[in-house]
Amino acid sequence: MHTNHSHLERILNRIVGRVFETNGGQLRRVPNHILALTLFVCASVVFQGIADIVLKLTSYTTILPALPWRTDFLFLTFVSVLMGYRTLGGMHHRKFDVTKNSIELGLLVEIALIVGDMEFIYLHVVDIPHVLLMRLPFIILTIINVMILIYNYSTLRLHKWWYQEEV
Repeated sequence: MHTNHSHLERILNRIVGRVFETNGGQLRRVPNHILALTLFVCASVVFQGIADIVLKLTSYTTILPALPWRTDFLFLTFVSVLMGYRTLGGMHHRKFDVTKNSIELGLLVEIALIVGDMEFIYLHVVDIPHVLLMRLPFIILTIINVMILIYNYSTLRLHKWWYQEEV
């Protein structure tokens, strides 16, 4: 089993090393598995933002029935996508801004997106029967994002107020 772990670690290091130059800047101080998980969250929120726009635009056609407008959800999605995009940009420039505030804000936004989707399903499951199947992938991906953010928060020891080392 140790061999599989080492092999997986080598693959992870190779992937992260190809996507980002991890030998310089702040990235050299961050474990590769944290970088890989952060990359997943960033890609997930950008993908979900694009998919939400596609779903909304598709609801104006005959492919899907019209979906109710969700202004608050739209802004939460925009904040989530912007945070993911900015984090990717920072990582590309070998900077890794994983401050306590960034992760806490990310957690708040992602949890609000889950609650918003659950409320949307509850309110519209009768008049839009496929709403559960349509929103379930978003909920699952967002729950995974929340778990990764909690893991990163804990692993980087950001929950300790006396943690002074800059990441």
